[in-house]
Amino acid sequence: MAMEGIKIGWHCFRLSFSREVRTALRKPVFHWLSWCFPLLLFGLIGSNFSEGTLQELPVSVVDNDHSQLSRTLIRKLDAGSHAQLTPASGGLSEAMRRMRDAQDYGLVYIPADFEADALAGRQPRVTFYYNALFYGAGFYSTQDFGGLISELNANYRSILAAKMGKTPPPLAQVELSYDSLFNASGSYVYYQQFAATIHLVQLFVVTCMIYVLARSKPLIYSSSFSMSLLGKLAPYTLCYTTLLMAEIALLVWVFDARVVGNLFYMLCVAFFYVMAAQSIGLLLFTFTGSEITAYTLMGIMVSIALAFSGIVVPELSMSLPAQIISNIEPLTHALYAMFDLFLRKVPGRPVFSVCALLLMYPLIAGLLVRRRLPERLRKQEVVL
Repeated sequence: MAMEGIKIGWHCFRLSFSREVRTALRKPVFHWLSWCFPLLLFGLIGSNFSEGTLQELPVSVVDNDHSQLSRTLIRKLDAGSHAQLTPASGGLSEAMRRMRDAQDYGLVYIPADFEADALAGRQPRVTFYYNALFYGAGFYSTQDFGGLISELNANYRSILAAKMGKTPPPLAQVELSYDSLFNASGSYVYYQQFAATIHLVQLFVVTCMIYVLARSKPLIYSSSFSMSLLGKLAPYTLCYTTLLMAEIALLVWVFDARVVGNLFYMLCVAFFYVMAAQSIGLLLFTFTGSEITAYTLMGIMVSIALAFSGIVVPELSMSLPAQIISNIEPLTHALYAMFDLFLRKVPGRPVFSVCALLLMYPLIAGLLVRRRLPERLRKQEVVL
């Protein structure tokens, strides 16, 4: 009797799987949702991060001194990798206008008598303003400024001491060293683009699941509803897992990223993450009355996932309720595991722990929808 049930279940799974594959191959909308639009969007995002880091950001300079020291400061700052300095011929008013119009991300203001005050020991002030509305770009344009000012201070300290006929006392050689532990290059490919890739896969998976389930009325006539449902969802599990791994491969081959961890572990995390994302689409469709409502709630949930996954705000800096929401989201766990595998060697035990945690989402979703989903499909059939 048990073997007969297994045979029936396997037959229903295989029949539903093959039928869904044929349907998906024939309909253009499935191609757009499963690989065309995701890869197109991946390419657009990749073009934004193709340089890896922000470099040569436009910055205005207002030089009211026109001395050798001010020209040296401008030349050295312009020679750095982050800022590209352009003199503001119209003075401070033009430079401020360019910042307001987002033509420049920063403004360097050098006061009059800058060099004379420096040689007289009167501590003149050079100011670097940046547009805080463009925090990333504005702040990055200032990165070379602090080190350059420290160098000029050290040089002019010796000059002032020599003019006074004194020898400056030796200073303690204290060195401050800080750097990224795993992303020493500072490349955006290793964080923003990688995170955006994983997040967008969830968006397309949930969208596709709602679309597929809304057209799944024949499932209620199957001899084994559960196995037929699994067979219907399985092609998309494999499709989106392949898509995510293909996009990671493109990060390596096209954008020169480097994967340090085990690729098999990464494949496991991708597979269970796609299943967890599918369970969100399953829940949204089952517990809403229409496709429109499901799509609307999907946008809200995906936005919440982006806000609380650690991409926008680090999880450790969140309040306790926000951390709870963050840990409910499968995206958070998938991102942490993928980042670890992308940037360093990780043993198998923590990876399989994450996979087991992601597996809980489809299991819990299955328990919640096992009675409600057939009723939802029957209700939809009556409405249609």
